[in-house]
Amino acid sequence: MNNSHRLLEKSIESLKMIRSEMHDDMDSSEQAKLDKVIADLEEYGAEMSPNQLLNVLGKCLLLVPAVEKLLTALSKL
Repeated sequence: MNNSHRLLEKSIESLKMIRSEMHDDMDSSEQAKLDKVIADLEEYGAEMSPNQLLNVLGKCLLLVPAVEKLLTALSKL
């Protein structure tokens, strides 16, 4: 198993944990977006480069309300 495949598996696992933990804090559209990303990664993730995978994960983190609030606060500094 190469590093890219391990990164993909860990990423999917982490996104599922985030979805589970943040279920009550995310609105339904954010949950749907996160579910779509997880499904896409499970289906097409092996075809992505590590950089593409990290880019997708970065975009997913913006769906997490706490991360969004933190980034908004930092942008106002």
